Amino acid sequence: MSLLTRLGLQRSERERAAIESLRLAERLMRAGARIDEITSAAEPAVAVDVRGDLVASAWRSLFQGNVEDAQRCAYAAADDRPYDVDSRIVHGTVRLARNELDHAEHEFEQVIEEFGAEADAADGRRAVILARGHAPLDDLPASDDEWQAAARLLTTLWRLGGVAESRMAALTGGHPDGLALLRGALEDGDGTL
Repeated sequence: MSLLTRLGLQRSERERAAIESLRLAERLMRAGARIDEITSAAEPAVAVDVRGDLVASAWRSLFQGNVEDAQRCAYAAADDRPYDVDSRIVHGTVRLARNELDHAEHEFEQVIEEFGAEADAADGRRAVILARGHAPLDDLPASDDEWQAAARLLTTLWRLGGVAESRMAALTGGHPDGLALLRGALEDGDGTL
C-alpha cells in the first residue's frame, strides 16, 4: 500500500486531487524520475492545505526540494502519530534526504519491527546501507531489483536536495558494489552527478 493511500477519505475534491498528485510524485520519486517530473507532479498539492495533514505537508515540501520544511512537518507528524506507518516512513525518508542516517535507520527499523515487512521501510533501510557506503547484502539480504530500488530512492532524494555530487564524493571509500549501484541510479535518473 502506498505511503499516502491511508489518508482519510472524507476530503474535498481539491484535497483528493492534491493527495493523488502527491501519490504520483511519490511513485516518480521511487522510480528515480527526473526532479522536474517529480516537482511538476506534486504541483497541484502546493496550493492546497490538506486539512493540516502533516504527512502530506512533509511530502509536499520534500517534493519541492524544501528539505528543512519537510523535516519540520515530518517530525511533527511522527511526534503526533508515533504508531502510524505513514508518519514514520515520511520522517525516515526526510531524515535520509538530510543524511541523518542513524535517525532514518531507526524510523525504518521501527516500522519493520512494529508493522512487518513494509516495502517502503525496507527500501529506506537498504538506502541507509548504501548511504553509508556499504555493499549490498552486508546487512540486509535482498534481490538485485530491491537494491536498485533503494539506490533510486537514495539518489533521487539527493537530487531533490541538490546534494548528489557532494554525497557521492563523500562515499569514495565505499564498497565498489554499492558505489556502482548508486552511480547507475544517478545515470538512470537525470544524469546529474
